[in-house]
Amino acid sequence: MTQKKSSVEAKTSTRKAPAKKATAKDTALLVPPNVPDLVPDIEGGIPNTVSFLATYLPLRVEFPLWAHSNPSETDEEYLSLYWNGVLVEKKTFNQPIKPEELFILVPVRTMVEGPHQLHYEVTIFNDTQAASRPLDIYIDKTPPLLNQHDEKLSFSDYVKQYGITDDYLKDNGDQAEATIPPYTGAEVGDTLEWQWQGYPGEWQTAGIRKLNPDDLNPDGLESKPIKVSYPGTVIRQFSTDVCFARYIIQDRAGTAAQRAEMRNVKSNPNPPPRILLPPFIKEAKGNASFSTLDVRDAINGVTFIIPEEVEIRPNETVTAIWGEPGTLGGTSAIMPPGVREVRIPRVYIPPHMNSRVELYYQINNPDVPVSPSHYVAVRPIEGLPIVQCNKIQDGAINLRPQWESAAFTLGDWLLRHTSQYVNAWIEGVERGDVSKVIRLAIANELPVPTEAGILTLGAVSKTDLMKLALNYQFHVSVEVSFDDKKSWLKYPYAAATLEHR
Repeated sequence: MTQKKSSVEAKTSTRKAPAKKATAKDTALLVPPNVPDLVPDIEGGIPNTVSFLATYLPLRVEFPLWAHSNPSETDEEYLSLYWNGVLVEKKTFNQPIKPEELFILVPVRTMVEGPHQLHYEVTIFNDTQAASRPLDIYIDKTPPLLNQHDEKLSFSDYVKQYGITDDYLKDNGDQAEATIPPYTGAEVGDTLEWQWQGYPGEWQTAGIRKLNPDDLNPDGLESKPIKVSYPGTVIRQFSTDVCFARYIIQDRAGTAAQRAEMRNVKSNPNPPPRILLPPFIKEAKGNASFSTLDVRDAINGVTFIIPEEVEIRPNETVTAIWGEPGTLGGTSAIMPPGVREVRIPRVYIPPHMNSRVELYYQINNPDVPVSPSHYVAVRPIEGLPIVQCNKIQDGAINLRPQWESAAFTLGDWLLRHTSQYVNAWIEGVERGDVSKVIRLAIANELPVPTEAGILTLGAVSKTDLMKLALNYQFHVSVEVSFDDKKSWLKYPYAAATLEHR
């Protein structure tokens, strides 16, 4: 146990990398390599963290095609990948390079915990050599360590003495508060899930949240005590005298989930007259409480269904709730008597991508509480379009011809809607000082005007483009918000070089 704790503390000690001065690698010609198996960055968390599951397989590293590539049998081109300055693999090309060939697999033995730096070097057919700017990544293999004194949830003195009664729930907003004790190795982005179980019965999820900077102690080694709440609708599902409560912690990298020992809780609330079951989505896959939805199955919306086992009496209507009505991605619909399903239109699906949406229902009877919730994890869109530019040819923009601006467009994507927004920009190095990164705006929170067709992002003048360093590769990035600018999904970027020839 001592050995495990020291490992967690070692991980926290490397959480913040010190600021560093620009080096030759930082001003190299080519853009950094790309590692697809990175978990999404979060403010306050370690950037470019590798998915834990990806560390058990060779790690795929991808590269954009460099400008003026023209390999042949007599004039070969070479791509070399370096891991912490050590050569991983050198690829040789003697014919035109296909996009699917631009990757290298890093061996599993290299996947050790801690920070690492990747860069690559290219030699083209005429023996011209260029290096990329580095990509700093982080590998996390150590799960959090639960409290060594008492890892169980704790409840109030009243609950310890009398249990959770109907009066207690009425006096406390129809919920029971519990505390997760501090744990070691806590990081921003850790997922906390707290559960409830009757006997006998399956564990029911009562809530999920992610750690934020305010949840951490100033020393950064452990979390503060964290308050969580068990809704009365979850507690009242079980009529047994003793129930059980526990929590689960998993870090952002996805290491082994840590399940706390369960706490026995006396529970004697008056049960509702009817047992309600969570609703579910026909197009999603999962269990009674959780499921996953592939957006490709939601192009015509989804079907909200109440299980047949739930008693709905004659003349009772039911209101189905998806998300938070009145907000983007949230809606409600009334089912008339005898109806157990309703269609949720497709417009309400995209705002929940890369997150979970809560759904439940309410029978129009004051004696019947709100149903248990079902949570649907909506997977992000795949096969996203790459930004296009009318002035990029052969991986480069030539400044010599007479033209005034370069135009940028984006193709269609799944579940596109006019409630979405687009950001687009160019990022490269400054002509007068290649140690400085500059950014040229193309589109800033551009509302999507139509649901289909080629989207015009904007244009950048030749004058502005001339601020970029000649012969240094830059990239054109695009991101789209599906949830009213609360979060942004990055689309594949394009890379090019500015030339004057």
